[in-house]
Amino acid sequence: MKFLKFAALGLVALSASAMAASANEQPAGAQAASNDPAAQQDLNSFELSTGFDYSVGKYGAAVDTTVKSVPVEAKLQLDRLRLQASLPYVWITGPGQIVGGVVVGSTNPTAVAERQGVGDLSMAAAYRLTNESGALPMIELGGNVKLPTADTAIGTGETDYGVNVAMYKSVGPQVTLFGSVGYSWLGSPAAYQLQNGITAYGGLNIRPDPAVNLGASVSYREPVATGLQGQAVVSPYLTYRFSQRLGLTAYATAGLNEASPRVGAGVRLTLFQ
Repeated sequence: MKFLKFAALGLVALSASAMAASANEQPAGAQAASNDPAAQQDLNSFELSTGFDYSVGKYGAAVDTTVKSVPVEAKLQLDRLRLQASLPYVWITGPGQIVGGVVVGSTNPTAVAERQGVGDLSMAAAYRLTNESGALPMIELGGNVKLPTADTAIGTGETDYGVNVAMYKSVGPQVTLFGSVGYSWLGSPAAYQLQNGITAYGGLNIRPDPAVNLGASVSYREPVATGLQGQAVVSPYLTYRFSQRLGLTAYATAGLNEASPRVGAGVRLTLFQ
């Protein structure tokens, strides 16, 4: 059970950093800002992004595990349909053994293992079921898949799936409420069993200027194994559109329990076509 606990906590550590690196797991606030209904000027558009993500936390161990990543992300908007993909390069430093790409218990709690490599490929799609009209919010139905393209020292070597429903509702000319509820299925390596669970996020987006979005979100995922806490993270963010072709997003994260990263931050530079 101790082995399972540290294995699952390690997965939370990796998935926390991957929130910013994958198409379906980037920080909820930054994701909502980029998909803000008010920001969708073009029915058909293409975006290409890269940046840097950082997170650190103990995740139940004696010393920190640090995760850094440089993602390459693409997003294609075709009227109501949005397609996204992300592939990161990942650096992980932390205690314990690497089993299926997650940090597990170690006989030497102060040991630090370093590994790096290409991460897992994440792909997502969302379809806008309704546009905002009166009391009716904008509603999107989405799905995502994580393919095990990473070496087993980086990823679990298994495929993950997820579905979600997202809603966006303007409560003023410059303020949007957003939220999402979904469910994810985690592939379990042979050495230990992970469990599926509910995912959710919600927050507030403020648009004081056509070129600026700012706000904050809170995200949650049910425990990845029996006996663990769920992952809970708060994330403030800011996006700025320099021009029609170039934009920047910056965010920070703070974990609300020991299963989450203690702190994190990241930036995205996006080219719009």
